[in-house]
Amino acid sequence: MPDLPEKPQDDAIASDGAADGSDASVGAVVGASEGHTPKGLSGRLAGMPLGRQVFVLAVWPFLQQLLSWSVSFVDTAVAGHLTGEALGAIAVGGYVNWFMGLMVMGIGAGGAALIARAVGGGHKGLANAGVGQTLLLGTIASGVVGLVVIAMAHPIGWATGLRGEALWLCKQYLWITAAGLPVAAVLYVSVSCMTAAGDTRSPFFIMLGMNIVNLGATLFLAGITYGPADDPKTFGLMLGVPGIGLGTVIGWGTGAIAITILLLKNRNGGIRLHPHRLRPHWHTIQRIWRVAYPNLLDRGGHWVGNWIIIMIVGEIGRRALQADTIQGAHIIAIRIEAISFLPALAFAAAAATLTGQYLGANDPRMARRAARFCWFLGAGIMFVLGLIFVAIPEVLVRSLTPIPELLELAAPLVRLCGFVQFFFGSALVLQGAMRGAGDTRIPAILSNTMTWGFRLPLAAFFGLYLGWGLYGIWVALCTELTVRGLVFITRYQGTGWLKAKV
Repeated sequence: MPDLPEKPQDDAIASDGAADGSDASVGAVVGASEGHTPKGLSGRLAGMPLGRQVFVLAVWPFLQQLLSWSVSFVDTAVAGHLTGEALGAIAVGGYVNWFMGLMVMGIGAGGAALIARAVGGGHKGLANAGVGQTLLLGTIASGVVGLVVIAMAHPIGWATGLRGEALWLCKQYLWITAAGLPVAAVLYVSVSCMTAAGDTRSPFFIMLGMNIVNLGATLFLAGITYGPADDPKTFGLMLGVPGIGLGTVIGWGTGAIAITILLLKNRNGGIRLHPHRLRPHWHTIQRIWRVAYPNLLDRGGHWVGNWIIIMIVGEIGRRALQADTIQGAHIIAIRIEAISFLPALAFAAAAATLTGQYLGANDPRMARRAARFCWFLGAGIMFVLGLIFVAIPEVLVRSLTPIPELLELAAPLVRLCGFVQFFFGSALVLQGAMRGAGDTRIPAILSNTMTWGFRLPLAAFFGLYLGWGLYGIWVALCTELTVRGLVFITRYQGTGWLKAKV
């Protein structure tokens, strides 16, 4: 089907010159009042019952998240079978990659909130404007962040206790992935935009291809050793940690090219990237930024707090004269725990899209109901997976590394985090719903209060002051996640998050 013409009123909404010089022209798209009659959703989700909508929106992001997790899992496993220095370098480098991704996804969340409201209200021109301006912002922001990381690679590694070979490997990895960040921005911002419009299937297949390329390139470039110890055989170029970084960037590039072609050629009535929409349009940028900047502060503040945790972990390792091993055990436990919150992230994406679209359709009752439905499913699955962590942590750790010291350190951490998965899942899904509604400021304050008011003081107290080491750090993390979940459950019970402006 040819692309439908953009309605003149959509262009008016997307322009700087609203009739009264304010956002009043989009009042019907933003918020709801008692006197308004709800209407059904438009676009891909039109006519579906709630359960079907959640399934359509969650299943593909879950599979997509599973693919992303498998790549990071393989990266850690490859490093874990190389050397302790390689695993320490990937532990720190992966954490910095998380920061870079958060910055990109913060911009994507701002654009997604605008696009979801526009699609829910049937304003296709505004949705397409949101795609172009979000891509523009994301690419610029990622370039700046990448340059900062390249310049700071040495002090970043040094601050976490890495020295010698581990420090050099970490710097190489960061240089490679930071240089490729703008490519990643194109990929992940586009995925956010398409998800907000209700299309989760297409991004999944894009990410499937990207992850297959990533996995193959990583294994070939990094190289693997197999066979008996007295006669080992090798596969690939054996570049080690730099090969892992190169494989990641090659995967990003493949996905970015594919999703850009899809957006440019979209003929099925969904959102589309028009080249002229890449020119700066300040009113649309303002609307995206109004949602994005609290999101960036939220994610950035949370990351900085967790970076300080990494530094505390490095200090514990330095005192024990085994910084690489301590950092390696920490990242192994994180990689294993990550599989539990993949379902919650998928349901958080579904909740974000549905709350945004139902509010755009002037139906706050259904927005709340959709958020609750996603919350029960996401947190419930995390609870079940937490029971598995409690039951067989050693089996899970052995899937990543055969090194006895790492098994001894990481297995108790995996068991401990199993007890708090329901609360963690509650925080993830409900905060996702609030972001989709455009309510990012209060959740940002709450999230950073949890990080700086609970997580960091508790980590310093248990890990350093009481001398509980790495296990004490995880006691602090799990305590904070429990409190965080309770806080967001309380926030959900109110109505303020349903009244945010976009």
